Amino acid sequence: MKYRRLAGTDIDVSVICLGPMRAAAREPKSDEKSKAGEEALRAALDAGVNFIHSSYEYGTRWMMGRVFKDHPKRNDLHHVIKVPVPDSDDNDRFDAKKFRLRIEEALRDLHAERISVLQWMWRSDPNTDERRLPSLSSILDDVVEVFERMRDEGKVGHLMTFPYTVPCGRAAIETGRFAGLIAYYNLVEMEMADLFDDLERRDMGFIAIRPLYQGILTDERADQSSLPEGDRFAGPSHTSYFAKRKQVAEAFREEIGGSMTSFAIRFALAAPLVASVVVGLNTPKQVAGVTAAVEEEFPPIETVTKARKLWASGFRAG
Repeated sequence: MKYRRLAGTDIDVSVICLGPMRAAAREPKSDEKSKAGEEALRAALDAGVNFIHSSYEYGTRWMMGRVFKDHPKRNDLHHVIKVPVPDSDDNDRFDAKKFRLRIEEALRDLHAERISVLQWMWRSDPNTDERRLPSLSSILDDVVEVFERMRDEGKVGHLMTFPYTVPCGRAAIETGRFAGLIAYYNLVEMEMADLFDDLERRDMGFIAIRPLYQGILTDERADQSSLPEGDRFAGPSHTSYFAKRKQVAEAFREEIGGSMTSFAIRFALAAPLVASVVVGLNTPKQVAGVTAAVEEEFPPIETVTKARKLWASGFRAG
């Protein structure tokens, strides 16, 4: 396993950050899905993954806690958790008690002494820039006050944010209150790359979420028409996703080689700023494939430039 220093922090994290969002049932049970998810988590730890992403919203911490409770590597792990306070139904009001609750419950459920990174999110209804940009300045001092108090208690390490959009990301950077950003970044969703230079200048970090574009940039989903019945991407609402996948496959045929999954993971790590990629791995086989991929050489920066051009064109090749 390869490791990188997460800029803006004092921690070295595995380039794979395991996110068991769909790795288990939403309540404790001994079903096949949950068993496979537990085996995948154990396999990831055995492979050297030391960075774990979770959220109370996913309902899978019961399985994670079962693994971590007595695991010999428990104290060597770095956890990053989602903290959506205020949430969409909070009318843009920050609740310090809810913020602390989300952290305390994660410490308990994950059998952890400290949460290394908080993925703070401020949500509105509607969740638009027009609503969210003004609210950032009005609540941030309160957020930082509670965070710093919990940091002094030894319960949290670093405050990062998931901004949703580039304007909100830019506003978050300008505050100077965050260690970095956590956001979507892959061959299809490259909006946040506009902020990379600024993040690097300020020694701020970046963690990439959904490097596999929700699983579409994988070998298993090469063709929408051949997806099995019940696959969540089989419907017509996702046809445009596969059109973009096709453009990527054609533009990077030589670079992809034998595996789209491997290329997509390695591409997201081609930019040195990206310390780690959050990826859902639900079976030991998936863990083996992705951990093997990151041992290969990452694409050169010219590949990132080429992808940026395709993205900027609106996926019109040629």
